[in-house]
Amino acid sequence: MAQSNQASAQPAAAQPPSIGDIVVTAQKREQRLQDVPVVVTVLNAQKLESAQVKSVNDLVVLTPGLSVNTNQGESTTIIRIRGVGNVADNPGLEQSVGLYIDGVYRPRNGVSFNDLGELSDIEILKGPQGTLFGKNTIAGVVQITTLRPSFKPGMVGEFTAQNYNGYGGSITVTGPLVGDVLAGRLYVGARERDGYVDVKQAPGGNIPKQDDEHMWTTRGQLLWQPNNNFDINFIADYSKRDDHCCVGVDYLNGQGFGGTPGPAFIINSIFPGAIPNPVSSKNNTAYLNRTDEEHIIDQGVSATAGWTTPWFDGAKLTSITAYRDNKDAGGGDTDGTLADFLFTSPKYNFTRFRQFSEELQYRGSTERLDWQVGAFYSHEVLDNGVSTQFGTQLGPYVAALSPLPAAFFPAGEGSIDRYHQTEEGEAIYTQEKFKITDKLSLIGGLRYTWEHKNLTSSYTAKDAANACATVLFLTHGDTPVPLSQYVNMPKSAFGTPCLINPAFDGLTTHQSLSETALTGTAKLQYQFNRDDMAYASYSRGNLVGGFNLAEVTKPLTGATAPNTSLAPQSDTSFPGEWVDAYEVGVKSMWFDRRLVLNGAVFYQTYTDHQLNAFTGTQFVEFTIPEATAEGVELEGLWAASHDLKINFGLTWADTFYPNSTKNKTTLQAPGSNLYLLPGNRLSYAPFWSGVVGADYQHEVFNGLKGEATLDLKYTSDYQIGSDEDPTKLQKAYALVDASVSVTTPDNHIKVSLWATNLFNQFYKQAAYDGVIQTLSPIPANIPALNNYYYFPSPPRFFGVTLKVKY
Repeated sequence: MAQSNQASAQPAAAQPPSIGDIVVTAQKREQRLQDVPVVVTVLNAQKLESAQVKSVNDLVVLTPGLSVNTNQGESTTIIRIRGVGNVADNPGLEQSVGLYIDGVYRPRNGVSFNDLGELSDIEILKGPQGTLFGKNTIAGVVQITTLRPSFKPGMVGEFTAQNYNGYGGSITVTGPLVGDVLAGRLYVGARERDGYVDVKQAPGGNIPKQDDEHMWTTRGQLLWQPNNNFDINFIADYSKRDDHCCVGVDYLNGQGFGGTPGPAFIINSIFPGAIPNPVSSKNNTAYLNRTDEEHIIDQGVSATAGWTTPWFDGAKLTSITAYRDNKDAGGGDTDGTLADFLFTSPKYNFTRFRQFSEELQYRGSTERLDWQVGAFYSHEVLDNGVSTQFGTQLGPYVAALSPLPAAFFPAGEGSIDRYHQTEEGEAIYTQEKFKITDKLSLIGGLRYTWEHKNLTSSYTAKDAANACATVLFLTHGDTPVPLSQYVNMPKSAFGTPCLINPAFDGLTTHQSLSETALTGTAKLQYQFNRDDMAYASYSRGNLVGGFNLAEVTKPLTGATAPNTSLAPQSDTSFPGEWVDAYEVGVKSMWFDRRLVLNGAVFYQTYTDHQLNAFTGTQFVEFTIPEATAEGVELEGLWAASHDLKINFGLTWADTFYPNSTKNKTTLQAPGSNLYLLPGNRLSYAPFWSGVVGADYQHEVFNGLKGEATLDLKYTSDYQIGSDEDPTKLQKAYALVDASVSVTTPDNHIKVSLWATNLFNQFYKQAAYDGVIQTLSPIPANIPALNNYYYFPSPPRFFGVTLKVKY
């Protein structure tokens, strides 16, 4: 929990402004921020409220070095820190940034898109955190704490109206239920908003604007505190979303190469007006014959117990027990054209996570030693459905590209695959801080993790018209080739006719994976005085391995690039990713505690980096031997006056794939779509990321309190395609959020005018090769033969919020 006793709201006239202690739990115990040898961005409740933070997506403008992007669905929201992360479109890959809400680990970042409710604070920990937070924190941790029940009665009601016909509200009640022993808190909220992506559709269509919002959530808590040494907080929450999300929009069409026309020309010659051509690079109109839809239910219960034991000088024992159930079903127009080529259905396209977790922590202190031991257990059940179905007009399109008749692609035919994965993980850990002298301390920690996964995959691939088999026959003249002999047949030679690979039909496979990981940290910390400290650290972290939940085919004989033949690969596993990180940092306060200035230099090397890349027809998992992140972090807070506080932060990060022999052997193998990666930066990894924020508070009239906030985030250019195709470069841009509010003298009523993305800055969240609109065998090789799509950024939102508090 982060607390800031920043300059008092009504200081004595003779006292200069200053910044008080900021308390964080970045090392699972309450400490001053200036005593923690980790780069931490802290956002307290006041900052979160003024910035209109409802989800992790809203943290981007407030945090240097942090990016949050949403791709083909809200469940595929991806968090990256210092340019490190991975594409979340495949649930077989876990995330590089650990997400914790009220101490409960969330196995996928996508849940962060939901309404977080009443927030106490958020801490963003940068760099590997594998000792105390465990697996899947090789880039950092986002730690979110909501408000607990209070023994003081209270009620908060909030109503918001905004553009795009948006409105929403929430109500909270809290207070004692049984004396000073039992207290409760209930939060209920809902939001509605029209979509911001226009839709071009066939006459008579009824597709609404896309990327809208329809959300409802509730969170109930009971806090039992029988005495001063023990308490237990029970939480039950439920969230439901029914949105039209998330749609891809055409932004660049290849105009042809070497006498071959571009795919947009071909599509429009068969189906006039099916795709815009030419198209604006800032196009914000989706061409759809089916609406994109997504239905999410996220629910869970948890119990967090804390006991100050009579042993070891009052050491604290904490238990966090939780069960989570998250289901996301979605579907829509896969190809993004008015032509009915491919589609998916929420009935067959879904992901469901069910997870039980238990964590025990025991920590205490002596004069020279701060110690902590812990254990963690998780059991997860993952069910995933992936479907691709033919539309009514796929046949004529393929017939225009090949000698195959349109009848080979009957509507409704396709693939429906099912994946059932179970996970069981255990870990034990310890971290100690030993004070060698009054100023010099040594911190050491170790964590040992066991990870076990089992996967059953069941494939259905209907190709009743034998389109794929016919292509095989045509490529061999008069010599038919049995489907069982795919192994030396490059898949790129077949394209769409073998999009449905009949070799998978009826196939069921079973796989198991067991891993162990030893991670840890070693740090030296020197405390110059109460406010100034320096540290040097080494950390080792692990992102667990898993299975590619997709139809994976074998490499060509003698090659290493996966998915280059049509022969099914029964082993879809990939190894865990490792990081070794080095960091030197300084934390300081200046000018009589008016300025906090913290900085760090870091160097992080990754081995077996997990990358999920889209090729225009499917997602392919690549294990990349080496990646590196190096750079500088700087963050500060300045009490410019009693009324004005200014925060700032800057991250310079060079996060790249080394141009090494190992990387070139893997990424530049025959058939690989990732040949441009060696020597280039990772996708979504800008060199520069900086924030500046100002918060001004002052009495405006007869005790009315005014507040104005302004937050700016600058991001330099970066790649938004995993294959480093130059056409997928996002240029530098800046985002500005602002709010102005007035609060009554008794703090009961507050009215706020606010805006996010104030200047309506356009940027692309992610870019990808157009589905079955990629005529180049390797997409990045000849962009003139491809169409490109992107997921649009949120536009300017503005509104007014009324908050009533008692």
